[in-house]
Amino acid sequence: MSQASESSPSRGRHFVIGGAGFLGSHIVEALTARSNVQSLAVFDLVSPSDGENVDGVEYISGDIVDEEKLTEALKKTQPDVVYHTASPIHGLPAAIYQRVNEEGTRVVLSACQAAGVKKLVYTSSTGVVWTGADFAGVTEDQVSVPRVGYDAYHHTKALGERLVLNENGKNGMQVVVLRPCGMTGERDKQMIWRLAQALENGQQNVQIGNNKNLIDYLYVGNAAYAHILAADKLLDAPETVAGEVFFITNGTPMLQWDFNRLVWKELGDDGSKKIVVIPRAIGMLMAAVSEIWAKITGNPTDFTRFSVRFITGVQWYNIDKAKKLLGYVPRVNLEEGVRRTAQWWKVSGATQHKAQKDKSV
Repeated sequence: MSQASESSPSRGRHFVIGGAGFLGSHIVEALTARSNVQSLAVFDLVSPSDGENVDGVEYISGDIVDEEKLTEALKKTQPDVVYHTASPIHGLPAAIYQRVNEEGTRVVLSACQAAGVKKLVYTSSTGVVWTGADFAGVTEDQVSVPRVGYDAYHHTKALGERLVLNENGKNGMQVVVLRPCGMTGERDKQMIWRLAQALENGQQNVQIGNNKNLIDYLYVGNAAYAHILAADKLLDAPETVAGEVFFITNGTPMLQWDFNRLVWKELGDDGSKKIVVIPRAIGMLMAAVSEIWAKITGNPTDFTRFSVRFITGVQWYNIDKAKKLLGYVPRVNLEEGVRRTAQWWKVSGATQHKAQKDKSV
């Protein structure tokens, strides 16, 4: 972190869109620990969960596609930098992703221009470039965004990314796009919920594929740190990063099932059950049947051909560019990140999960 970014009082107004969500809340948490933050506002459709709101932060409730309200909030708070982290969770209808990830991003850019905001950090995903092929240590310039994304979530994230990059340079706008890989950490309501459910159902010994595929994961606190570094650079040395795209990972890819078992161990699994290995081809066939049954019954399924390809494919990314231009070095190793995630789950995550399931019944 540069000395200027720590001390300059004129650059202390921050605005986090999606700041009550998983990544956004960690950005908020990290910003409140800094001495030079003059004001911090969150714009989100939902409020933080009980006990997760942060003192001194202004929480503004609003829909990302409500351009009038978002513009009003930006004019009122006059942020020096905006972080756009809002995005729906995985597994929802395609129309929701189009509404939030594409149209919502269009609204964010328009509102920023109307309010005179000139600095924007956008949260994309490594998944915007993934095609199902093996990616082993690829750099940002070695892969491109496909015309049609692998699923609705990543397709619309890519469309949002394109909108943001096209805005760079217009009326003085300067942007940075970050592509984090799959994240976990405190307040993770996707990955840890899925793995905890598998453990609860006694499925932790079922392995699809040969477990020879390396894959990147990321502790969310490191992702938040990367976002703040990007904002610092936009404020202090924008010519070095404006219009750039960065992969963000923990920099330590793991074998897929080794990672899962690390999580299960922290959740209390003793690893005594015999591992049942399902070949990838059989897994794909089973997933196809699962998808057909989901269509027949109208009940969505997480066991899809996409999920099988994801857990059996090679997916790790080179982060040298982020290290060089942003000064990004992960602060928390993956093992410690998993430990923190599991601890949060034991204390409050499992209770929240149960409450949500009960509410949906």
